[in-house]
Amino acid sequence: MQEHKDTYKILTCYYRPKPGGFCKRLFRAIHGLLDKGYTVHYLSVVPFPINHPNCHFHRFPWPGKKTSGYLFWAFFHFFSPLQILYISIRYKVDRLFAFGHNYSLFMQPVRLIMSIPLTVFLRADTIKNHKLRGRHTLIILLDYFLEGVGIAGTRMYGVSARLTNQVCSRHRLLRPAVHGVLRNDIVIASNYSIREKKLILPLHLACVGVLEPRKNQGFLIDLMKEIPASEAQLYIYGNGPDEAMLKERVKKEGLSSKIHFMGWMPSEEIWNHVDILLMPSLHEGAPNAILEALGNKIIVLASAIPEHSEILPGRYLLSINNVSEWAARVKQIACFQERNLGNFQDGLEESTKNLVFNWEEEIVRRIV
Repeated sequence: MQEHKDTYKILTCYYRPKPGGFCKRLFRAIHGLLDKGYTVHYLSVVPFPINHPNCHFHRFPWPGKKTSGYLFWAFFHFFSPLQILYISIRYKVDRLFAFGHNYSLFMQPVRLIMSIPLTVFLRADTIKNHKLRGRHTLIILLDYFLEGVGIAGTRMYGVSARLTNQVCSRHRLLRPAVHGVLRNDIVIASNYSIREKKLILPLHLACVGVLEPRKNQGFLIDLMKEIPASEAQLYIYGNGPDEAMLKERVKKEGLSSKIHFMGWMPSEEIWNHVDILLMPSLHEGAPNAILEALGNKIIVLASAIPEHSEILPGRYLLSINNVSEWAARVKQIACFQERNLGNFQDGLEESTKNLVFNWEEEIVRRIV
């Protein structure tokens, strides 16, 4: 083990900034390290939106507008471990951390050669996501192997107990040195009192996230068939591989008057317009959309999957196979529009108070 130091030089890697909770958390982690006086180096194709004298960008040699396709990812997987090793030696890096097993995989040579601690934070079960997307068995087997190599000997933390246990149970030989859970936190919104407004029909329902199979937005199209437009409107925020298919289905089934595609928007521009967040996901890590909704005192209805049950009490969880159950709950809330939305959240703050904590402090502690 290295001796205690007051400051560290820390290295991470991610191919490029993009909208969504993943990068939001990554940048929060970097800011947390910088606020503690540590120096952060990172490898990426383009700079992160972080302006700090102790934050140093190292450019991956690839055009910034062409970060997709098999050629890019093949080159990135081959060359980035070499570049990470060079940066670590050149700048005498003391600590490594990564979001996701692929990026920790790139840092494993440094961990082994320089005996530097490597901490990996898992955001979702990529193997399960591959299966939900119908990926070829060979791709799943390859990523299974790479996952094992990526976590071997690391300090590994999942965003849920379910995720950590699932990953550890898959790998009997290639195991992390330390494993645990670092949950996502709830950040209480500064405009907390705005949720004291009365409910007004039609209710503004929202689904927030990437449009892909695991998020299961198609379920909500079936749901809106059972809810009159005068009672509720559905706003779908996000984009992704299922976007064209979902839009075509809404148009074909004549639901355009009550289902609206909003595209990607910054989260701070969403919550003031939402009455109920609907999350019918088939699989999650620890969804930031739910945590942000709770921080804004917005009621949440979610699928009864293990990852959601680690966040929400049972009365907010609904069967993923029962459209009528979801419709009945939305209609129940609509029937009480004269009441404050907060009346539907009695006891929720008490049950989720363990998710209000200094997340930056906790992630920095695990890295250094």
